Parts: sequence; structure tokens; C-alpha cells
Amino acid sequence: MNEQDFENLKDLRFTITEEMKDTIIETAFTNQILDECELSKKDRKLLKKHAEKLKRKFALDLQAHNQVQVQIIRAYISGKKEIDQK
Repeated sequence: MNEQDFENLKDLRFTITEEMKDTIIETAFTNQILDECELSKKDRKLLKKHAEKLKRKFALDLQAHNQVQVQIIRAYISGKKEIDQK
């Protein structure tokens, strides 16, 4: 991938739905609670599990609404890995 290809990556625009925004906010609040609050082991475990579900949900929604952009990023990453291995 050359310099022009990298510049094109900077121009990618992603669709972010209201549901995705809500998921981002809920993830931020969940992480803040995990970082700042004293929780029992059970509550911490449940909250971490919830945070992981939110991350997966966001990732799936992002991929579903931005299929072309995700393909471009994946192609860039796989190409970069091939270059790094040489």
C-alpha cells in the first residue's frame, strides 16, 4: 500500500446510527463504573461481561452499516501484516 492509499483511508466516512451512539455511551458509563466504583467480585464480573457484550454489539453494528469501509480497512491491515512479515 502506498502513500496515496493511506491518504484514501483518512477520507473514509462511517455511518454511525443512533443505536450505535447509545451503545458507545453505555460502554463509556460501564467502563467508568468499573474503573471508579468498588464492586463485589460477582458484580464486577457481571459488569465486565456486559461491557464485552456492548463491544461486540458495536462491532457487529459497525460492520453491518459500513461493509465497504470495513473491507477497505481489512485489506489495508492484511496488506500491512504481509509487509511487516517480510
